[in-house]
Parts: sequence; C-alpha cells; structure tokens
Amino acid sequence: MKLLFVFHYCSVETNDIAWAPISLAVAGEHVLVITARHESGLKGESFAPEREVVGGAEFYRPFSEWTDLRKRPFSCWREIEREVREFGPDVVIGFGEFNYRLPVKISRNFRIPLILYMEYIRPEKIAFPLKGRTMLLRYAPAIHRRVSGMFMRYLAKRAIGVMFAYYGDHNRISEVERYGLKAFHVPWCTEVGAEDPSVNRDRKTGIYIGSLAPFKNAAELLRAIPMILEQTPTERFIVIGPGSYADKVKELQLRYDGKLHYIPSVPRSEALRLLRSAGYGYTPVQDCGLGFIGDCWGTGTPLVTTHSLDGLVNPDRDTLVAQGLPDLPGAIRALVTSDELFNRYRLGGMERYQASYSGEAVAKRYLEVINACLGPRN
Repeated sequence: MKLLFVFHYCSVETNDIAWAPISLAVAGEHVLVITARHESGLKGESFAPEREVVGGAEFYRPFSEWTDLRKRPFSCWREIEREVREFGPDVVIGFGEFNYRLPVKISRNFRIPLILYMEYIRPEKIAFPLKGRTMLLRYAPAIHRRVSGMFMRYLAKRAIGVMFAYYGDHNRISEVERYGLKAFHVPWCTEVGAEDPSVNRDRKTGIYIGSLAPFKNAAELLRAIPMILEQTPTERFIVIGPGSYADKVKELQLRYDGKLHYIPSVPRSEALRLLRSAGYGYTPVQDCGLGFIGDCWGTGTPLVTTHSLDGLVNPDRDTLVAQGLPDLPGAIRALVTSDELFNRYRLGGMERYQASYSGEAVAKRYLEVINACLGPRN
C-alpha cells in the first residue's frame, strides 16, 4: 500500500513520531512524508534536508517553513502536486487539525481517502483555525463548542476517519461518529531506540521535560520542586522546556543552586540520554504530556504523577501515582529507597511502551485503522 503522511514538521532527529511511518516502510509499505524543512519549538531550532530516505520511508520537504503554504501557495502546490502524482498514494494521513488544509487539498484534488490524526477529539481541545480560540473558550465556552462542532462537521465531510492520541477521549468517540467519522484511539509514537549501556542511572536524580505553560499544569511543578528537593532524597532535579513559567523556574534555580538544573531546550538525543540517567520522571500534567510519559516508559525511567490522566496510567504497574501534591514527597521517597518499587515501575513502563508506544507498535495500529477505514486489501 502507498501511504502519504503530511506533517507540519517531521524529522527523525527531532520527532519521535517519525518512527511510525519508518516502521511501516521497514515492514514493506511504500511511505512518503511531506513536511517542512525547519521548525522552532521545544527542542530548539530544527533543520532537515529537502529529501532523505530513512528505513525506506522517503521524506520530501518542498518548503522551508509551514507558513510558506500561505505565503506562496501556488508555487508550493505545484511542487507538491508533481510529487503526489508521481507517488500515487492510496490514502493520505494528515497530522494535526491545525494542519488540515494541505491534506484536505491533496485528498480533494487527487480523490484520495483522507484520515486525520488529532491529539484530542473533545470540543474544548480542538485547535480549529480561528484567532482568539483560547479567549473564546475562556469567556464564551458555548460559542467555542459550537464553532468546534462546525469545524468537525467540515472535516467529517472531507475525511473517512480520525485517529486521536489522548486516551481520556475514548468516551468522546460517539460524539465524533455522529458527524459520520470513524474514530480510533492510537497512542502517540515515542520511539526511544536501543538502550545506551554507557549511561549510568542516578536514582537520586529526577527530571521533567515539557512545556512550562499553563496547559501543562506548570504551576504545580513550581510548587512541587521545593517539596522534592527539601523533603525527598533527590539530590538533583532537571527541568527541560520553554514557556511562560520559565522565569519562575530560573528563580528556583538560584534558590537551589547546584540541585536544580534548568535547560530551555535540548536535541532529542540529549533528552533521551538525560532521561536514561535519571532515577525517575515527574509530570504534573492532567490531560496531556503524552511524549514525556511514553519516553519515561520507553527508557525504563519510573514515572511519577499526581493525576490519573483519565485512566491512561496503571498505578500498580507502569506509573507511581501520588494522591495529590501533599503525597508526592512520600511517593518519591518510597521510589528512591525501594528496589522493589523502582524495578516494578521500570519494567512495567517498558512493557507498556513495547506494547503500545514504540514505532513498531504504533505502525501496526496505523495499519489496523487504515484497513478499518478502507476495507481489507485485495
């Protein structure tokens, strides 16, 4: 089968999700990825070549920035049109509802079935293309929900299915299917590669990687850091990520000089090295942060959280769930001092990763969804 993936940016050097299309190519599918050459984000400035082949998957990057599609739409489309016609895909998979225009246009012009991949399908989280979306949600939630529904109906007329990453949206499937879209939960790929035997793990080091923004519940992180450094055996805590709470983290870094380390951004390879060197990962998120969670599981770094994430985590198997912030120091103390707890959550997380979050596992799930939407291949 010929599979066309469309991302706003995608590179194996930066994006773990790139390994799912690559795994499909390794398994014998024909894969073309269309995306941009440059992105500036959590992992810093990222650049990729116009063309490269990784594991049999071809990456084609005809424009520098994703915004070029608006700035020079005609020249960009000519280049994309030629490539798509030559490839002849059976289906197009578009990632991110904010990135809907190009996959919708490819689907329409070439009469190719379209499947979308979204992080959430709940109305309040859908990133429909309207400025002031966050303010609308805050001050006029009823209008926001109506606009979100209109956008989903628009997509439903143009796509045959939608995949979503957030586990907690299982109970929203019936809402989406009312629009005529088949909906499927597909975990976010967090391929971490092979274990690095040269990295030594320090059980008394904790780490958080992610945006320091309100939607990641970073305010809890600010309250948790003093508790972790003052009430647990943790000797070093690492925070990686940009965001509106970064200045507050820097203030804490001055207060805990030598114990708290803040890094605005790192390449993915360095992020995985730091994860593998840590004794645990802590996340304050309530309904997001899927990449960090999967990376903890995949690297065998025990995960600690204060929220159940709508049933995503298994408290007795893959994640140590503290009963709220006051219980966090006690949970971390137990993890750091108990070999039994450490090994339980290390091995349980790795099992969860291999079953659902590795490149191979997510690729297999993609094919299941594609076949469910298109019907079995001849």
